[in-house]
Amino acid sequence: MVVALSEVPSDERVELVDVPDDECRARLLRLGLLDGSVECRRRIRNGPVVVRRRGTEVALGRSLAREITVERAPRDGAPQ
Repeated sequence: MVVALSEVPSDERVELVDVPDDECRARLLRLGLLDGSVECRRRIRNGPVVVRRRGTEVALGRSLAREITVERAPRDGAPQ
């Protein structure tokens, strides 16, 4: 199921499906956030969404997180 990143609960693993802004997509690609699953670490009320990948945490503004669509990442060992 595809949802907005801003709706993902904490500690959920997701894959970013679509980032509508080209400049933002390029930045996230350089940070390595578009080539695999990321963990939604925190959703700060009325604030940013913090995601983590390979030990790096990045805070994405709430308005940007609303525009990014994600899909649940398969769990290790779970059937796809």
